[in-house]
Amino acid sequence: MEVTSQALFQGRNSSRVLGGKVIGISVQNRSVHNLPKDQRVAVAFQHAPLPRNETAECVFWDADATRVHLGTWNTSGCEMVPGEARTTCLCDHLTFFAVLMVYSPDIDAAHHGYLTTITYVGCLVSALASFLTVFFFLCSRRKQRDQIVWVHMHLLCAIFLLDMSFLIAVPLAPTGGEASCKAGAVLLHFAVLACLAWMGIEGYRLYQGVIEVFTSYIKHLVLKLCLVGWGFPVIIVSLIFAIDPSHYGPAPFKVYDSPGRYTDATICWITKQEINNFLNLGLLALVLLFNGLMLAAMVREILRLKQREQSWEYVVTLLGLSCVLGIPWGVVFFSFTSGTFKLVAVYLFTIINSLQGQSVVPPLVLTQGIKQLGEGPQVGVNLPSP
Repeated sequence: MEVTSQALFQGRNSSRVLGGKVIGISVQNRSVHNLPKDQRVAVAFQHAPLPRNETAECVFWDADATRVHLGTWNTSGCEMVPGEARTTCLCDHLTFFAVLMVYSPDIDAAHHGYLTTITYVGCLVSALASFLTVFFFLCSRRKQRDQIVWVHMHLLCAIFLLDMSFLIAVPLAPTGGEASCKAGAVLLHFAVLACLAWMGIEGYRLYQGVIEVFTSYIKHLVLKLCLVGWGFPVIIVSLIFAIDPSHYGPAPFKVYDSPGRYTDATICWITKQEINNFLNLGLLALVLLFNGLMLAAMVREILRLKQREQSWEYVVTLLGLSCVLGIPWGVVFFSFTSGTFKLVAVYLFTIINSLQGQSVVPPLVLTQGIKQLGEGPQVGVNLPSP
């Protein structure tokens, strides 16, 4: 039976049925299911070539009716055999079959190449900018004693380490051995956690400098912050490695050459997806929430202090502060969508954050603008510029 009306199949993703066509196969007065692998039913669907960002998925209509839903599309028991203009579904039972057009869960080969190039160039520029800034600061005869400047330098060191560890972890997966790949994955994870930790510390210190008028000098504060910024990542990475060293190593991901056809690429990273989802993304969400609140408080204070003729300085300063606090990292959460929106989010995240080391350097100078906004008899803002 060929059904071209979607009135009977109103489930999730029903609008994505390829060609709006559903094929029903049945044997009168007999239930056919759990067929052996060599006796499965083959249903072929002819169609035009699919777009690069879409792939086919064989489904059947699961008619286990409830009071809420009449049924839903299900994939269990069906295997897809892809083709350029033909998709074949091999199923171990008889029912109503269809092919859904779904967005590819991963990046295709063309965009993977573009993103790789952007990442390499951005990381190299970011690493160079971070290294030169820290180098000239350390070589300067008149080092600023203000604690927040040292926090800036530690953040740039974390960004430099993140850039270099990523550039090392990518080629290690296909060419290096298992031990070297584990070491690269551990270094990369440590760099990610350190960068997040120092972004949170940066937000706290900037908040102190803008909001608190009379900030007291805390003895050995930078050393204490280092115990958090560098010690916390060491503890987390060591704990994960001690529990199971296999959590680090070659991590595969799919690169689609064409709809339904893909190759497996690898990177030296975390092999257990739950660790990345709950630990890394959870920590990122907390840091972004904290720094977002700190930035909102600073915006409120700067709005109260700024003069009308200085509005352009105010806008530039806020954009710079968002880079320092890592707010653009939040774009990563939009990459869990699908289709064109996901692709745009991935490109934005890659371009903005691969250049973070370069984009952080100007805001360190622009913080002088915040200090100027606070000049006056009523308020003093302690935010020196390196």
